[in-house]
Amino acid sequence: MEQIKTAFIGFGYRGRQLFELIRRIPSFRVVAVADPAADVQQAGDWACYNRDADDYRRMLREQSADLVVVASPWLLQTQHALHSVEAGCHVAIEIKGGLAMGEYDALIDLSSRRKKRVFPLENALFMEEILAVLQMAEDGVLGEIVHMRGGYRHDLRDILIDEHGRLGNPNRPEGTWRHRFYRTENADLYPTHGLAPLCLIAGVGRRDPVRRLTSFASKARGIARRVSELGGDAEGLHVATGDIVCTQLETESGVIISLTHDTTLPRPRSLDFEVQGTKGIWQGDTRRIYIEGRSPLETWESDAPYIARYAHPYWTRWGEEAMRIDTHHRGMDYIMLRAVAADLQGETTYPVTVADLALWCSVTPLSKTSIAERRTLLL
Repeated sequence: MEQIKTAFIGFGYRGRQLFELIRRIPSFRVVAVADPAADVQQAGDWACYNRDADDYRRMLREQSADLVVVASPWLLQTQHALHSVEAGCHVAIEIKGGLAMGEYDALIDLSSRRKKRVFPLENALFMEEILAVLQMAEDGVLGEIVHMRGGYRHDLRDILIDEHGRLGNPNRPEGTWRHRFYRTENADLYPTHGLAPLCLIAGVGRRDPVRRLTSFASKARGIARRVSELGGDAEGLHVATGDIVCTQLETESGVIISLTHDTTLPRPRSLDFEVQGTKGIWQGDTRRIYIEGRSPLETWESDAPYIARYAHPYWTRWGEEAMRIDTHHRGMDYIMLRAVAADLQGETTYPVTVADLALWCSVTPLSKTSIAERRTLLL
């Protein structure tokens, strides 16, 4: 494809971010957006489909897009992706929490039969340091991987709660639907940011399947406290999700992965990455590394020289423009979208598939079961 005709389903907070970046990449040409809340006055050289929630079906029929970016709410994403593949389109699908085991089975099957690509838009995979650590792991710098840690540790209370202390923030598009999961699900609601990069680095789910999972949830206090502080009614408020949900996964080869979901207590944002092997260890938050025989004895080093030395081809090729254009997410969204275009134009292969996405998202329903039944699950 010289230019990729691109349409969007979902034009909320995340859809708009991706839209603005895609419009800066010459490989893409946006032809349409479908969202019942989209403003038709915004449309210029692209069409707006906003009659109702099903108007995206009309867009799929009329536009003959090469690629559909699915950035709709979690409950609708799989349906939107299936209809897009049925219409003959490749799909770039936003990341979400898992809703049920097997939720991607039909999409995996259909995309395989129709020979259409499904690109999981997990931007944490495309962080400069993550891709460099991937290169280091493949080169044996860290030795054999033994333990990894990651998580989604991001205070979301201002998204979930409005200024009057009401759960379900109408001023934040994501807040109008995301809060419902906190009311009903005691689980790791958003495992992919922490888990996906670790799976990529160590080949988890491909050459090394996950065999056991155990999850624990703390009490839930953070949301109720914020609601009360803002003058809302916390007395009758039920929150199911523990403030901290910890999940331990064990792979067939004996790698342990520790995941943390932590979104309703005050804290700075963190993905909490750590990768530890038989030759060394890397820590993402502190950006430090220790390599036995290279680093001073029992002394951390800055990871900067290693990240530069093992820079991934994506970053050597697009890194400068990524950091200039994508300031919101430190270049990772831009690199991710460049990787989608490079795959569709036959230059490189996108590093993950919808089958990988199914594994990452399965942590949500599995953790829910483990917490509810207070047991380790054998997979």
